Amino acid sequence: MFTGTFTDLAEIASKKYDKKAKVELEKQLSFFSQEYSKETIKQLGLPQVLMFLSAATAKSNAHKNIESADVEEAFAFLRFLVSRDFVEEIMLKGYFNIGLRLSDNLTGRLDNLLNVKGDMRSKNNLDGKVNRLVSFLKEQKLDHKHVTRIEVEMRAMILLLARLIAVSKAKPEYKVSSEAIDTSYDIVRYLIFKLDTTKFKILQNLYSIDDKKVWNKIPRITFDQSTHDHLSSTAYAEWESNLPESFEALKKHLNCSLRPFIAAIHGFCEIYGAKKDLTRVSSQELLFILEDFERLVFGNSNPLLIEGYLNRISFTTEGLELLGSISKWVTTIIITKFGKDEFVLSFSSTVPRQISLLFFMALVEQVKSKEQKITVKHVAIAIDKWASQLRILTSLTENSLH
Repeated sequence: MFTGTFTDLAEIASKKYDKKAKVELEKQLSFFSQEYSKETIKQLGLPQVLMFLSAATAKSNAHKNIESADVEEAFAFLRFLVSRDFVEEIMLKGYFNIGLRLSDNLTGRLDNLLNVKGDMRSKNNLDGKVNRLVSFLKEQKLDHKHVTRIEVEMRAMILLLARLIAVSKAKPEYKVSSEAIDTSYDIVRYLIFKLDTTKFKILQNLYSIDDKKVWNKIPRITFDQSTHDHLSSTAYAEWESNLPESFEALKKHLNCSLRPFIAAIHGFCEIYGAKKDLTRVSSQELLFILEDFERLVFGNSNPLLIEGYLNRISFTTEGLELLGSISKWVTTIIITKFGKDEFVLSFSSTVPRQISLLFFMALVEQVKSKEQKITVKHVAIAIDKWASQLRILTSLTENSLH
């Protein structure tokens, strides 16, 4: 057992819910009720899984009680789990990998999970792990009701993960293996002892823009020649040209533009155009757009603050992988909503522009923090700002219908 094991376990086992959180649990679980029966949801232990994840999220967020925001973040992770293949690779490098491939067969996914059964070896393995934990908590005099709670919720969490590992194999194995129990238990221990909810928050943002109404508003923007000339004379263009490295390697990893600073402004123009019903940008309109762009990206800071820091661009490995995964997520969202043909016709330039916008925002956050590399934290801040802008488009669409 880890040092501090009892404190961590006891906190998750005894975390109380505030009133809004209890309502939120039912609300989030209703997502599955659209396609599956209550009996299927119950047999898979999804209510217990969500309760376990909500408690772990609240602990990581340093909340005294479980709040509705904790439940929302926890559900984003649960939704991610049941829709992804290769779940056993989620902790491949010691941190959460949200770039796992989307399952090709989501229809009936929960029913398929119910078909996965265990054998005596896997059952004994699961019982042994959970019973050792329960015995430890009893020895530490944890209240019986809390011991029972964490036992039930952990069993449900481990079994769900093990079932997901079974069905995501190239040749689905409808049997829970003892090895899958081991992997699942390791993931659950991470959730208890080391969870950082940054990526839960990122998932929540990504699901909030997984909406056809959002992307349907993005216009096919055209730019006057005078607008191109104006952009070429801005500090952004100068910063690009003064960087010692080219952006070819970055484009390969992220699917951003070869001129990502200018493309970031183009990406913001798409969002601005969606808000203003604008499809053509003149040099005069660009002045207003740049004001809004700088307000979003720099906040109250002077844009010139980054000038002295742009001698090179450097990511942490996890930060670069995360932004690359976001690019694939956005591409998948649009193709799923509109089809491949419409993606090529109307959105082929949208993804590089939007990813360039995210990259530039993350770069600015790195400079603000005075850190040497773009990290997950910087990418997360950029995604939060970016997604909030896109979500506005949903309300604009709804208002236009009234």
